[in-house]
Amino acid sequence: MLALLVVLLAAPRIAFTRSLPPRHDIGSDHAAVIYAIGDNDKVTTFVEVFLTQTNRSGLLQVDDALDRSRHFFGERPSETMIRKINREHPAGVYLGIHRFTCIGQPHEGEGSTYDSTGTRVKQHQVWLDATCHARIDVIEPSTAKRLFSFEAKGEGTSPRVAEMTAEERAIAFEQAARYAAIDASESITARQIRESIELDETAPSFDRGAAMIDAGRFPAVRALWEGELKANPASAALHFDLAAVCEALDDNDCAAEHYREATRIAPADGRYRVAFDQFRKRTLRR
Repeated sequence: MLALLVVLLAAPRIAFTRSLPPRHDIGSDHAAVIYAIGDNDKVTTFVEVFLTQTNRSGLLQVDDALDRSRHFFGERPSETMIRKINREHPAGVYLGIHRFTCIGQPHEGEGSTYDSTGTRVKQHQVWLDATCHARIDVIEPSTAKRLFSFEAKGEGTSPRVAEMTAEERAIAFEQAARYAAIDASESITARQIRESIELDETAPSFDRGAAMIDAGRFPAVRALWEGELKANPASAALHFDLAAVCEALDDNDCAAEHYREATRIAPADGRYRVAFDQFRKRTLRR
């Protein structure tokens, strides 16, 4: 569904918010993280960022059900332990961070810096590119069975310095762990995307339709312009504006039909062709 938040701007536009579904549907709006297993301590960063990022969306609640007395390194909890967690911390679905690992790739090259006199000089530089991966298990609480798993990945890099220290290395791995957590969060949460389409005010009955758009009456303006098409079937502008309204109403079949017709009628008008290409890219994200 689309949140039909519409604004008519100085240049005639229709603006709306599109909700993109998550890449992975975990089947519940209430989850809990019950284990986090990794081969380095950046798994703690991953967990913290994952929880913060996911709960910030307001669309999915993820609780921290980790036993902080247990070390992060180890084996996946047994089914018996998971059932015990279910009694103590019920949730619609459980999430487990598994196989969290980070690797670093050192690099070196020639760069430039400024010396004490302000003169730009060449300098040999080193830096580290880091990548963190994690597998997130989705578990059915009552049976303790894994439903499916998905992968998350993040990359980070250190500052370019004359000599690599533990501090610079830590920066690269910290960044990579954070971006991996954000990737995991975005995999299971819907995203709100703001769209804005410039309309063609040369279309018949544009002013009447614009007033309806300003009032948020999308179905009414669609009906108006569909009726107007019976008298003006060769109006590329009318097809284009109707396509934009259909897209705002989340009727992509209707939108594609009228975007296509606008480009067919007026193939030399680059606005319609570009808008149709952008529409197809937008719908591919879904």
